[in-house]
Amino acid sequence: MKISILFGIVCYREKFWETQSFKDIVMSHKKSSLDNQLLLSIYDNTDFKEWNVLQDCPSYDNVIINYKHDSSNSGIAIAFNYFAEFSKNKNLQWIVFLDQDTSLPSDFFNKYVKKTLNTDKNILFPKIYIGKHLFSPSHYNWFRTSEIKEIQSDIMLHNITAINSGMMIKTDFYLQNGGYNKNLRIDFCDHEFIERINNRQIFADIIDVCLHQEFSSKTNKKKKSLERYKLYCNDLKVYRKNKNKLLFFLAVDLPHLLKEIYRNRSLKFFKIRFK
Repeated sequence: MKISILFGIVCYREKFWETQSFKDIVMSHKKSSLDNQLLLSIYDNTDFKEWNVLQDCPSYDNVIINYKHDSSNSGIAIAFNYFAEFSKNKNLQWIVFLDQDTSLPSDFFNKYVKKTLNTDKNILFPKIYIGKHLFSPSHYNWFRTSEIKEIQSDIMLHNITAINSGMMIKTDFYLQNGGYNKNLRIDFCDHEFIERINNRQIFADIIDVCLHQEFSSKTNKKKKSLERYKLYCNDLKVYRKNKNKLLFFLAVDLPHLLKEIYRNRSLKFFKIRFK
């Protein structure tokens, strides 16, 4: 069986082979019944110029690793676009996007490879959980997400969205639709891309696999949360362009601001937002 998938992992300030998603996918590949190479591309956004981690990376059987360090920390949209170009240059049909803090099941590699053989869709989503709740894909109305109670094997991307991690998409389809908006460094880039292809009545397939996601924003200390919120505000201003400003403020902007103020017990977030 010829496997034509590139698995791309974006990491930040962590040795890539120590990230959750890397460890899990390597283990999943090792346990796989498929005797094929695992093709990995790592985009390291660690903002240290002296970050020569590749030389310390352990060796792995039947795993090919492409590594790129971006000390300017360009963001995940740039990283995913890089994966797509790399995939195209290697004549790979599919790309899978992964965050560093996504937990993958042991059958992850098998499920993704086999799914490419029996789907006619261009974009596929896994089921991603936070705790016991299905987090992605989700309903998306008035810029707010809500849980899908009963998920079908394939869903029309109308008022539906999904997060980056675990998404599998055909390389050509991704590039033909302009890839991710490079002006969105971290937030909203997945929603913005899906909104663009929504207009063409696209259907997505569901991969019968459950991933679990951790979000650093929930565990960040106040200083880190303030830095992260500055990036959020920059992306917010890009994403809300050509949208109803009042509705977006009430549905997205204000709730997020109040949540950060309450969680960190600090009004500095208010100053950042309205400086």
